[in-house]
Amino acid sequence: MDIHNEIRPHSQLLKLLFAFKNKVGAVFKDILGIHEINHIAITRVGIEQEIVIFSSTPALEFNLFNSELWRYDQTYHPAWFRSGVQTSWQSLYSPARYDELYYLKQIKHHYPIGSSLAIRQDNVSYIYSLASKQSCSQTQEIFTNQSDDFRKIGLYCTNQLQDLFITCDNLASLSKPKELKQLIPMDSLV
Repeated sequence: MDIHNEIRPHSQLLKLLFAFKNKVGAVFKDILGIHEINHIAITRVGIEQEIVIFSSTPALEFNLFNSELWRYDQTYHPAWFRSGVQTSWQSLYSPARYDELYYLKQIKHHYPIGSSLAIRQDNVSYIYSLASKQSCSQTQEIFTNQSDDFRKIGLYCTNQLQDLFITCDNLASLSKPKELKQLIPMDSLV
């Protein structure tokens, strides 16, 4: 059974990762550097079960989804993201594709420390993925113990990006085939 049969990437996810670069960059520049954060991505799994992501490093998510490796990253597994916990990236990688995920997400982008935190609001799941280029014990401790601060940072960014999430929802509804409905002339209703 495919663990991802419930969720799927937005039909235009790969384009959307880069489409709003200026707006997304302006939001994330406010928090990059806080608690040694060098990367942040906000993932939303909406009511339609579609994944939309805004990232400070969009190439990371582009390569993850373009290669289909996201299917082996438990970050996108409903059982994990609906749990509302914070977990290190390395513990979310499926053993079958661990090396590929570790290379793609951490080595290639120089993020020795990465963590994801999931929350739910109004039947919508948000995943806050954060990473650091630092690997010292102080940064490891921050990434282990600052889940409340990371949650606040994620909520701030989510609120700032809400209009872009709505834009993505509208794009998704435009790309869905319309149901054909029998047209009833207005004068026949009188």
